[in-house]
Amino acid sequence: MSENYHSDEDLGIYKSIFEASLDAILITKPDGSILQANPTARAMFGMTQEEIISAGRDELLVQDEALKSALEMRSQKGRFKAELTFKRKDGTTFVGEVTSTLFTDVDGVIKSNLIIRDISEGLEYKKQIEYHSYLLSQVNDAVIGTDSNFHIKFWNKGAEQIFGYNESESLGKTTFELLNPKYEPGDRDKIIDELKRNGISRVTVRTKHKNGKEIIVDVNSTRIEPGFEDTSEYIVVYRDITKQVNDEIKLRRLNERLDIASKAAGVGIWDWDILSDEIEWSPVMFELFGLEQDKDNATFKTWEKRLHPKDLEIAKENIQKAIEEQSFLDNQYRILHPNGDIRWIDSLGQAEYDENNHPLRMTGICIDITERKLMDIKLNEMLENLEEKVHQRTKELVMANEYNRNLIETSLDPMVTIGPDGKITDVNKATEKVTGYSRTDLIGTDFAYYFTKPEEAEDGYQRVFKEGMVRDYPLEIKHKNGSLTQVLYNASEYMDEQGDVVGVFAAARDITERKHAEEKLKEYKESLEMQVRQRTEELEKSNADLKKFAYVASHDLREPLRMITSFLQLLERRYKDQLDEDAHEFIYYAVDGAKRLDNMIMDLLEYSRVANKDMMFNEVDFEDVMTQINLNLNVTIQENNAKITYDNLPMGVKADKNQMILLFQNLIGNAIKYRSKLNPEIHITSHEEGDYVVFVVKDNGIGIDPKYLDRIFTIFQRLHTHQEYEGSGIGLSIAQRIVHQHGGEIWAESELGKGSIFYFSLNKS
Repeated sequence: MSENYHSDEDLGIYKSIFEASLDAILITKPDGSILQANPTARAMFGMTQEEIISAGRDELLVQDEALKSALEMRSQKGRFKAELTFKRKDGTTFVGEVTSTLFTDVDGVIKSNLIIRDISEGLEYKKQIEYHSYLLSQVNDAVIGTDSNFHIKFWNKGAEQIFGYNESESLGKTTFELLNPKYEPGDRDKIIDELKRNGISRVTVRTKHKNGKEIIVDVNSTRIEPGFEDTSEYIVVYRDITKQVNDEIKLRRLNERLDIASKAAGVGIWDWDILSDEIEWSPVMFELFGLEQDKDNATFKTWEKRLHPKDLEIAKENIQKAIEEQSFLDNQYRILHPNGDIRWIDSLGQAEYDENNHPLRMTGICIDITERKLMDIKLNEMLENLEEKVHQRTKELVMANEYNRNLIETSLDPMVTIGPDGKITDVNKATEKVTGYSRTDLIGTDFAYYFTKPEEAEDGYQRVFKEGMVRDYPLEIKHKNGSLTQVLYNASEYMDEQGDVVGVFAAARDITERKHAEEKLKEYKESLEMQVRQRTEELEKSNADLKKFAYVASHDLREPLRMITSFLQLLERRYKDQLDEDAHEFIYYAVDGAKRLDNMIMDLLEYSRVANKDMMFNEVDFEDVMTQINLNLNVTIQENNAKITYDNLPMGVKADKNQMILLFQNLIGNAIKYRSKLNPEIHITSHEEGDYVVFVVKDNGIGIDPKYLDRIFTIFQRLHTHQEYEGSGIGLSIAQRIVHQHGGEIWAESELGKGSIFYFSLNKS
């Protein structure tokens, strides 16, 4: 079959279509030579017309079975439509949808056209859709697609695994009919209402597997709007949290037993989240540091205030060193107890790291070692005196006069003197106790014999002669009865009056107690890992409960108030002429009180939303924040002739931008509300302090009496009457909560009649 073009009019129309077509058009001969290419074809192949003509069909098309089949169809039927693979000038390929027709020109020559449309992107998009559909069907969570009436249209393998129903058993039924979830009264209507209003709903419910076994699931429902006003569909994702909930109960019981054991042993437990810089203390920690758990916060500032000034810096350096070297923390320091005592604390801990060796958290214990430390100090003083005498009066030490003998015998640590031949020349009673042998049996024997690894003991002994002394050399002493004692071996050489080395003086420190503490810490870390994995679920449930409370407060609590107000106002209108002046005044105060209570409920809801809203941390440009605040407060600013200025605001601090807008809006709004007789002037600036950015908000308002500065951030605390200033006194409480959620602190400086300065800090990272 072929087509003929004879008239000039036909040729003119064809030429216009040829040049303007958005599809590529090639005019060819049946043998594959190309006669002409339109502009779209030249752009598609990245070639000039001359290059396309020179290349010919065989160079532009991949020679495969699809091309061969298409050409055979055209020779038989005069046309074909197929998907073929083409080659561009730069060597890349693409798939084109091709339509070709044979025709005879005005000169009677048989030609053909190739109309090409690039469909590579469409094919790739189709593959992505198929791939994403496959992934969705393979996830472990139950993913269910429903229509607007919750009839099931999609049921993945995760749903079959969690609930036990296959696809054929599920399609067409409603999720409520098939799964029969156990909602609290009103929850189902609440979910449907939330989906219609917000397009999303989250809830935790109990349901049953096909086999009758009860399961607990987190349900996340999302409305999908395809673009038609009268249709909507839902995607519902169920996650089986039965094991997590049961494990949470077990963990809670385990924590209760752990707290009892910790309190009985006098061991305080701490857990430091390095990324958020948040710390958790067990009740015993508060007792050790003389703090009240219900009043004092577990923070580094609280800890630093208790440390002895001379120990603070070295204690902080030890923590940093343990993190950097990935070593075990053994941090001993003094604290100033509120009762006036100076107590010694031994803090043991270990950090955890991610796969890139970045520190994540550090956990550990604190033990009061005051009594042991005081004894150690005395013993160390004795040892220092002895070391000095070893260097200065070796002959007197060898003779072991009665004074030194008594001094050595008072030590709880095993002490020995060893001759240059490695034989024991003297021991104290502690050595007899730890080995099980008498002084007579020990003297004259090889000292290395009494260690589990004699070769290591001998090596430490030889190091004394090379280096003058050894410290904290780990060894293990074996008792006569087979029991073992782990020690840290300290030794130094001693000389006679002529300065010749005549032996070694050694002492061993029993570290069995420390090893037990390390083992306890390891056990605690293992249990804590499980606790950390479950705590997220606990927080999610808490957030759900708070959201439920917010719903009740916004509907159930406010409705009676509206009824009280309405009926009081109705009473006043209906019996207006029958009521005296006192009655009108009583009704006015009742209505005013109800309205103020309604405002307090709304403010409390706002406070709750700040605490439970999921935060999105991104780099915030605070210039943009101030621009938005000027828009939000435009009316208030104009009415009060307020002037707001700012400078030196950061651009890259990570924070939740919406909460930053609310924070500044509360502070600036307060500054305008509590204005003086002057026009309000508010200036905002910032500066860096270490890892933090400190913001400063200064105003020229009425100021605050310094004695009330510790109350202004407490919820519903007011310093003025309702007649003087409106509001419920919650704005600064919301500001404080936002700052705390960002890991910072907020405080104020002020005097009556001299304006106020509010400061708050944010972590730069």
